[in-house]
Amino acid sequence: MNETCFYCQCECDDQVHYVSFYVSDEEHEKALCPECYEEWLHGIKG
Repeated sequence: MNETCFYCQCECDDQVHYVSFYVSDEEHEKALCPECYEEWLHGIKG
């Protein structure tokens, strides 16, 4: 079963990265495709 990227909504065929987001003190795990994951990493590094 393919995952859908949380950010760009594309289907992730083979490689999916899961990241945790906190909303109202609750952890939510979301799937990101490799491209969006790289952007996310770049964003948290500053």
